[in-house]
Amino acid sequence: MDIEILPAGPLETNAYLIINKESKEIIAVDAGPEAFFVIQEEIEKNGWNLKALLITHPHWDHILDVHKFVDLGVPVYAHKDAIEPIENPEIQKAMSLSGINFTPGKVDNQLSHDESLNLCGMRIEVRDTPGHSPGSLIFYFPDGGCCFTGDVIFDSSVGRTDLPGGDSEALKRSILNQIYTLPDETILYPGHGSSTLVGKEKISNPFITA
Repeated sequence: MDIEILPAGPLETNAYLIINKESKEIIAVDAGPEAFFVIQEEIEKNGWNLKALLITHPHWDHILDVHKFVDLGVPVYAHKDAIEPIENPEIQKAMSLSGINFTPGKVDNQLSHDESLNLCGMRIEVRDTPGHSPGSLIFYFPDGGCCFTGDVIFDSSVGRTDLPGGDSEALKRSILNQIYTLPDETILYPGHGSSTLVGKEKISNPFITA
């Protein structure tokens, strides 16, 4: 598997493409502002076939373009608690930037903790990670040695907990129990910024160490 990182939008939200090179099938992770354009550009350039969109959590800067993928018939996967903010995104208007226009998306597949998926020939473990946001999930690809963490953890930082539904103790438990239990060499791909390693964060993250 190959991974492309596509930062987009006013908050430089990372959209990710996970690519099966043999079948040319791909999975996208998160669809924030302008993500649709940059993802479509890569698809058209490479002749890929987008089979699924995974949502790490339903904050506006990760879901604003979901409806555009829905219009293409791409199945959307998200936590059950992410459905309302995705299908009624205007409830997030107060916490978004001015001038943002919201269009409802749709969730086709509700995910829950400890669920396993097999998409595009790739195994995915789904882990529930509340604290930064209700409806937050991480997606671990054991064969690829990587995990897509949304805004739960970053390189030398963690997700904020001062937004509606945030909970600092829940975030700490999510990181200790769901991220720091992954192999140390696992690459963590966050919702913003650069990638990091589980082992590095366990030792040196200034907010939560193992």
